[in-house]
Amino acid sequence: MLIKEFRREYVRPPHPSAQHLRCFAYFDEDIEEILPHLNAVLRGHQFSPQPPMLTVKQQDGQARLITIYPRMIAINIVQDQRQAGEILEWLRQVINDTWDRRQEIQPRFGVPSRPRILDILRLLPQSNCGHCGLPTCMVFAAQVSEGLKSPGACPALEDSNRQRLFDYLANF
Repeated sequence: MLIKEFRREYVRPPHPSAQHLRCFAYFDEDIEEILPHLNAVLRGHQFSPQPPMLTVKQQDGQARLITIYPRMIAINIVQDQRQAGEILEWLRQVINDTWDRRQEIQPRFGVPSRPRILDILRLLPQSNCGHCGLPTCMVFAAQVSEGLKSPGACPALEDSNRQRLFDYLANF
């Protein structure tokens, strides 16, 4: 077991109307060695060997970024301390499982390319109907490219294009 517990700190963002917290979790162990393995497991959004850090996106209704450093984790948006605790427990399990299986995991020192927004847009109805909750198909395509929306969230998408879009996204 690599990580046993975290020392936590919660900070309210400087914007006066912010309704969320930022969470910082510190641990005694240095996990720099496992970051490339975590990048492979978590399919990182950003990875840097120097300075060592891995950023992943977590989508649960919010565009949450989690950055893992050798001795700290920073989570940009949490509703409360309970939610932060759930996320940190999940991360602790992932980190420890990755550590235990590190010999089986091919480390990854880069991040995968993202689906191209225009390739996604070509498969969408381009009606800007707003049924997906977004103002335009271009915005929807950008969010699909970032992994923030599923292609299934477009109710106007024809079945043939839906399958082509899922097939295209499967390559990333």
